Amino acid sequence: MRLPMRWDRGISLLAVLALSLACFWPGLSGHFVFDDFPNIVQNPAVHATRIDSSALMRAAQAFEPGPFGRPLPMMSFAVDHALYGLDARGWKRTNLVIHLANTALVFALLLSLLRWTGRELGGAQVTATVVAALWAIHPLQVSTVLYVVQRMEMMAATSLLLALLAYLAGRRRQLEGRRGGWALIMSSGLIAATGLISKESAVIFPLLTLTLEVTLLRFQSARAADSSLLRWGYAIGSAIGAALFLAIVIPHYAEPAQYAYRDFTMEQRLLSQLTIVPTYLQQILVPKLGNMLFNYDHLSAPSGLLDPPTVALGGLLLGALGITAIALRARVPLFAAGILWFFAAHALTSNVAPLELAYEHRNYLALLGVLIAGFGLGEHLLPPKALKAVALASLLLLAFLGFMRSLAWSSALSLAVENATNNPLSARAANDLGVELAELSGFDPKSPYFARAVAEFERGMMLPRSSPLPEQALIILHTANNLPVDARWWDSIDRKLRTQAIGVQERLALSGLLDQASEGFAIDPERLERSWRLVDERFRWPAHQRALFADWLSKQPGREAQARIDLTHASIEASQAGDARLESTIRERIEALDAGLK
Repeated sequence: MRLPMRWDRGISLLAVLALSLACFWPGLSGHFVFDDFPNIVQNPAVHATRIDSSALMRAAQAFEPGPFGRPLPMMSFAVDHALYGLDARGWKRTNLVIHLANTALVFALLLSLLRWTGRELGGAQVTATVVAALWAIHPLQVSTVLYVVQRMEMMAATSLLLALLAYLAGRRRQLEGRRGGWALIMSSGLIAATGLISKESAVIFPLLTLTLEVTLLRFQSARAADSSLLRWGYAIGSAIGAALFLAIVIPHYAEPAQYAYRDFTMEQRLLSQLTIVPTYLQQILVPKLGNMLFNYDHLSAPSGLLDPPTVALGGLLLGALGITAIALRARVPLFAAGILWFFAAHALTSNVAPLELAYEHRNYLALLGVLIAGFGLGEHLLPPKALKAVALASLLLLAFLGFMRSLAWSSALSLAVENATNNPLSARAANDLGVELAELSGFDPKSPYFARAVAEFERGMMLPRSSPLPEQALIILHTANNLPVDARWWDSIDRKLRTQAIGVQERLALSGLLDQASEGFAIDPERLERSWRLVDERFRWPAHQRALFADWLSKQPGREAQARIDLTHASIEASQAGDARLESTIRERIEALDAGLK
């Protein structure tokens, strides 16, 4: 006896989820990495000991960059801390649950989309099962799912997927002449808007729906008035969006101050995406683990369209893909929909905002577009048996590669070795490997791993565009063990602070040295102050960090008067920022310092 169709769908989805769980399971034993530390490990605002309204509100305000603050994932971090402390395994399990929920939503979205192509539900179910599985287990997804802080990306995707399902449900009602279509369409916009409190990437929702309209939905409706309203609505919305982009967004980011902490300009960043976006395509279509680097800090922005020539070639490839998608939208609508979806998914992160040049998690939803396009093209070009063989081979290959990459994420050491091996030009990867080797040595200079850690840090500090973090590690390692600190390391820090953009890593290197000095490490006070002020000349330290520096400086013989000046500046900056509590605390420190000076 054949099961009802809804049971078939349930079993198919459970099979996809089970496969995904198996692929990601090895990586759940891994540790926090990179941006997890400033956002989670070193962020006391999310270190809740119990789940209550005050803890959640404190965490909701703990993310500073961005116009919306990302309160939803930050609150989820507080919940995880209350449940698991700083045991990364529990946090990664939460991420995996979110990914599995998104996989179920992708499966439902694919079923809904395939209905618009006229497929029978049985055939649509098979296709949705395979494509959802490929999306869920692709090895490129590992660095999103097992990278705790990228919960922000996944939660924004959850809102987008729910919104798209509501939108398609509304459009289905319109196509069938039933009531409630516009209500669902309007609610889809509200659902998408909730994604903004997870991450700004949810802003691409209108582009995704426009992509689906021009390829699969074609503005069809049982009522001509609804169809006309949709066409005019998108036309007017697109015109307004383009005008705002040209008149406000571009001039805003064209200001030099917006790129002050980057070593490239807005124009260079845009040119860089002509090679980076094709690289994403290669990683998706040719999923070689050695090409999935995690760290992309070795990349430099091009100087022009022909410098290097691959920039122009990448632009020609992307242009050809876009033109082909538009030209084939009637004959091969799934291919067109997938390509335009991929472009829409990158419309924010491959644009004018001063983001880092490349990150793998930016493909979390974009990957789905490439899979849809690939299936649409394969269906058009291959006989059914050949298409099934390709699908099965792809599933087996991606399951193996996803499992292997997840295995590399199972420990901090294995991940550091993997990243440094795959990308020997990455200073971040070298620094991470140095840290793991130092921990493996027990910070004992007699251990052979200690010498290997020192060698890796020294290799990393010499790489092009490396931050001062390797030098910081070398200074702290040697100071902690009463070993001589090479003056070259301080000189290298100062050279980088004078010549490179002052970004997050540069500030972390100096604040880390300050933390160690404040805890009693014999960090050279003259060199530390000199380096600190080099940063301050080009990037004004926030008031709370300026106050911490002044506190440390006040304990250095003969530097009390200068410390008072720094505290006064910090007090003024706290007042200008409207932080009354910090201003009051700094004033108390000034009064205490004055009393000591008297």
